[in-house]
Amino acid sequence: MKTTATLTAIALACGWLTGVAQAKPLGQATVTETNNDVRYQAANSAERAAKLKDVVRGADMLRTGRKSQAEIEFEDTTVTRLGSNSLFTFDPDKREFDLREGVLLFDMQKGIGGGTIRTGGITAAIEGTAGMAIRRGPPQVICLAGLIRILDAQGKQLGLLLPGDTFVGGKFLQISLRGLSKGKLLQRKLRHNQTEFETAMTRQEADIQAGKLLNAIEDEMPPGLTPPSGQQFKSGVEQLQQNKTPPRQPPPSGGFKSIGK
Repeated sequence: MKTTATLTAIALACGWLTGVAQAKPLGQATVTETNNDVRYQAANSAERAAKLKDVVRGADMLRTGRKSQAEIEFEDTTVTRLGSNSLFTFDPDKREFDLREGVLLFDMQKGIGGGTIRTGGITAAIEGTAGMAIRRGPPQVICLAGLIRILDAQGKQLGLLLPGDTFVGGKFLQISLRGLSKGKLLQRKLRHNQTEFETAMTRQEADIQAGKLLNAIEDEMPPGLTPPSGQQFKSGVEQLQQNKTPPRQPPPSGGFKSIGK
């Protein structure tokens, strides 16, 4: 299993390098979905309610209120979705996304140049990837599809995430993709990485049956969802339960090493 994950990581890393070589600016984004309280503020303008087809540029801000969600699509087809109580900006030339607070889902197709997600002192380097970044307490990054490189504030690589992996509080853990799939941000299918996401969920079912189960993000879960029996919940928004096995150690600096199962 580890051999397969390692080969997958190497292949994805090669794809990453190809994407970087073809990088181009993100361009502007268009608001494609709003739910409840979504606010938009253009540069040097007053904040107002966001509307469908609003154009969001690099100096603009988009934020959501309580029990609210938003979706925007960039000119390069990258899709991002915001969960409740979230604030988000981006730099189109550097292909950087900055999550200042809340929950951000990102869905990027392969071969368009990759990008970085910054939140709370950590960076998630992505290319042909779907994942989530969370900033409520310790910053957290979750991989839904593809490969994510985790870097610290100085740019040092801490490790890699494969689907079902998460980095939070300085630790590499696992999280239930099935649980995440029932959250509000994934009620609509991913535009670019849905097939890989579903395949990863299927692979993870064997671990779920074996009792190696973690729970998803509390406030993005649909009302009334009951966690599987045997789960132990921790307090806090992210609510993670660690595996019985020790956390996987990050690879040496600069090395591509799978942290997959």
